[in-house]
Amino acid sequence: MIKKEQKPGQKTSPKIPKVAFDPYDYKKQTYRGVDIYIRPLPWANCTFLKWMISHGAQDDKIELEGTAHFLEHVVFDGNDLYGDRKTIDLFSKEYLLDSLNAHTRFTDTCYVCKFLPQKAGPALDGMYHLIFKPLMRDEDVEHERKVITQEGWDYLLNDKYVAYLKAWSNNLYADIPEKSRMASPLGWIDTVAKVSKKDLRFAHKNYTRENSIIILTGVVNESIIREIKKKIDLLPSGKKRPSLKIPSKINIPKEKRWTKTYTEIGRTDTKQAVLEIDRVLEVKRADEDTLGLISIILREILFRRLRHDNSWCYGVGVNFFKNPKYISQNIWVKVAPENLKDAENIIWDTIDRFIKGEYKEDCERERKIIIDRTLASEFLSGDIAETAEREIASGKNIRKLNEYLEGVVKADYDKAVKHLSLYFKKEDVFTEITIPEEFKGKVK
Repeated sequence: MIKKEQKPGQKTSPKIPKVAFDPYDYKKQTYRGVDIYIRPLPWANCTFLKWMISHGAQDDKIELEGTAHFLEHVVFDGNDLYGDRKTIDLFSKEYLLDSLNAHTRFTDTCYVCKFLPQKAGPALDGMYHLIFKPLMRDEDVEHERKVITQEGWDYLLNDKYVAYLKAWSNNLYADIPEKSRMASPLGWIDTVAKVSKKDLRFAHKNYTRENSIIILTGVVNESIIREIKKKIDLLPSGKKRPSLKIPSKINIPKEKRWTKTYTEIGRTDTKQAVLEIDRVLEVKRADEDTLGLISIILREILFRRLRHDNSWCYGVGVNFFKNPKYISQNIWVKVAPENLKDAENIIWDTIDRFIKGEYKEDCERERKIIIDRTLASEFLSGDIAETAEREIASGKNIRKLNEYLEGVVKADYDKAVKHLSLYFKKEDVFTEITIPEEFKGKVK
């Protein structure tokens, strides 16, 4: 076989590695408008269920922030099949391997469990009644109001920290209408106090067939799918939640720099200082692979320069990623207060060097490490289910592992350079410094 000669300067297509068995190769069925994502795993001994409801913190009314999370709590207090918390706990132990749980995000509420395939019938029956047939008695509402207040005691009952979070949200997310609901799904102490049983019942009307998404991972057979479809047949019908309104323009923060003490924002004083640099961006501005490349390379270089070269970094993080409504870009470091100025200079010097192309070799080395690490990974059924849920909640399709590997190979350094040049300028970001009380007035 005669090989074609490569012309000088001609680029070769990088070889894209592939796994023989892709654990994230979910298949989607749609039954009566409900999307069911299915991934059988040959090593699994049980079934992981994620029942997602497209109703979350973003759907809370102004002045009633925290309602969706409140509702998630109340459904665990009793339903028409299992009448109280004790019998629900016993149901979880007998049929769900004591795994029953739930969580509320900005976009949705998700009820999760796992069960042995031979117990699928009573397991799914109980889940249906829990999610869609809660009693929501007066005593249940008041019980959960106390629980939620204690759950968020560190900020719900902390006036300084609440004021800080609201000011922070208004500055960073000024162009996102739901900014009052973005600090936490828990809401605020005054809004949690206002939520009534009527408000919860009104919110529960969004628990419908049209707003349901189901993820099945692990042991998934025709019998379990039939049981799921029986429960879908019982679901109430209603309006599908409108698609997210994506901001077409997100302006740079009005305030560019804060320096506050831990005491001033209502936190416990400490000896370390924290420097955070943020910029929120329109979702259309970058693809996921470019953001991932920036996060990995910058974090590696900053850790090397701050920790290895200087021996004074307590921690460093770089998180550039897509949310359903915006792109979040964040760099943070923990250092001794006297090293803050130098740390900030190193961050911007690193970004400048990145833009000038100095880290291309680091990029290729990290790319190979990521690929090797991914190919060597041993995936757990629960972790696979968690990733699938998280991607759907983020408004994405469940990305196959082979698609992820392809993205890693094709992620382009030059695109990352262009992105940083345009959308992470020093004059456009929000820099927040939190310092110990003893350094007040000494750090700007």
